[in-house]
Amino acid sequence: MKLAFPYLALSVVLLSSCSKYENFAGYQDNTDDLSAKVTLVSSDIHNTLEAELFDMINNFRASIGLNEMVFESTTYYYAGIHTDYMIEKGNTSHDKFSERAENISKRTEAVFVAENVARNYDTLEDAFEAWLDSPGHRKNIEGDYNYSAISIRPNSNGDLYFTQLFFR
Repeated sequence: MKLAFPYLALSVVLLSSCSKYENFAGYQDNTDDLSAKVTLVSSDIHNTLEAELFDMINNFRASIGLNEMVFESTTYYYAGIHTDYMIEKGNTSHDKFSERAENISKRTEAVFVAENVARNYDTLEDAFEAWLDSPGHRKNIEGDYNYSAISIRPNSNGDLYFTQLFFR
């Protein structure tokens, strides 16, 4: 597992965040203890929006000759925690990514983990197109990954927040 940590550190470089209202790659790390705020619940299923965007991304990957990724429940769990965190903070971020990546690696034997985040898109297609228009997001979508999961949740105003985690 020690060999995985250089790959995990490298994956931080590939991170990008995306919002219709702001587009930035940098972020401030936050030391809030997320595990203390969220009850641990794992789910093998995702909601209709998440499944639709997951299929959209896999269809795109297949159209350019890449493998389709498999939905993975551990990754879904951590994506959901992060989506809830972003909603609580009211912005997109990659706060605590290293912790998420390490936990995913411990539970799945992942050697490389990456993340896309977004918020405030009116449709799944808008979010997907924005990710494709961003070099960092596109690199993750087109990356050498076998597993992924997407969490999409609305805040109290109905604005959607997105977290997609990828790993191999």
